[in-house]
Amino acid sequence: MAVTIADVAKLAGVSRSTVSYVLSGARSISPDTRRRVERAIEELQYRPHAGARSIRSGRNGVIAMALPMVHGPQNQVQMPYVWAALTAAQDLGFKMLMLTDDDGEAAIRDSVVGSQVDGVMLMEVQRKDPRVALLGSLKCSAVLVGTPDDSARLPYVDFDTGLAGRLCAEHLLELGHRGVGYIGQSSATFRRGVAYAVHARDGALSTLRAARARTAWTACDGQPGDVVRAVDQLFAKVHDLTGLIVYNERALPLVLDRLAGLGLRVPHDVSVVAVCPDDEAERLHLPATSASLPVEELARTAVRLLAGQVNAEPVASVTILPPTLKIRDTTGSAPSRSERS
Repeated sequence: MAVTIADVAKLAGVSRSTVSYVLSGARSISPDTRRRVERAIEELQYRPHAGARSIRSGRNGVIAMALPMVHGPQNQVQMPYVWAALTAAQDLGFKMLMLTDDDGEAAIRDSVVGSQVDGVMLMEVQRKDPRVALLGSLKCSAVLVGTPDDSARLPYVDFDTGLAGRLCAEHLLELGHRGVGYIGQSSATFRRGVAYAVHARDGALSTLRAARARTAWTACDGQPGDVVRAVDQLFAKVHDLTGLIVYNERALPLVLDRLAGLGLRVPHDVSVVAVCPDDEAERLHLPATSASLPVEELARTAVRLLAGQVNAEPVASVTILPPTLKIRDTTGSAPSRSERS
């Protein structure tokens, strides 16, 4: 038998209307009462009916994720965000609509103006993103996952990818490396000015240049041939390259393969620092330091912020998640010339 709102009310020791107010946010409820209701909802695994909530509150219990999907094998990188967001939305009683158009503006406008969704979570935010201005003008609940140049006063959550790039560079400099290359996201990502990719690259390169290190960078589409091109290009551009920063999950294992093909050992001949989730580093048995980005936490945080807005709760305007540097290359100090010869 399906769990009803009356079952939740009985277990929490409150009226049915109080449970409705907790679900809809229509009235202020004391923290203690809210906690009792939320515990009852969790214990009974109650899921409110979207149609009923729409009648009570004028909402339909649907939020949208606007995410231009990457076609081909590289979309595996996006899936941890998607699954974590879907799960978080379900836990909060929302369904999720995926808006996967490349530009997204028309789909966002149609879904908001047509009252199909209660709010929008904007992914792959660009530094100058027309979707941000659109959401600001629509006056709907919205959360940006990324840091644009102008947020249109919309709340946003992001990794501090600029700090991640800086930490990677500082780690290699501390090991004594003075020739360092940077492999970033795809060419298309940089052409669109996607904020996380630009901020990470700039954080790394500005730190290296300030220390007068020799450095160069390249975008990489993550395909085998392009990875070979990227690695070989950096070795041609940077004299005595002994350090490499890689912020490209798809390319990372192929970069390690290319270095092995060149007869270079990681970390003895070349120190590699990767910006990637912990599970990716563990899967590869990565013999390299990594700046860990908690992708699932980012997605869950964004959904919680959006749900809070929909329920008329105060939410933080800016939430930045810090990276964590996981040092593994303890033997990865810069080799001497005799060691390289």
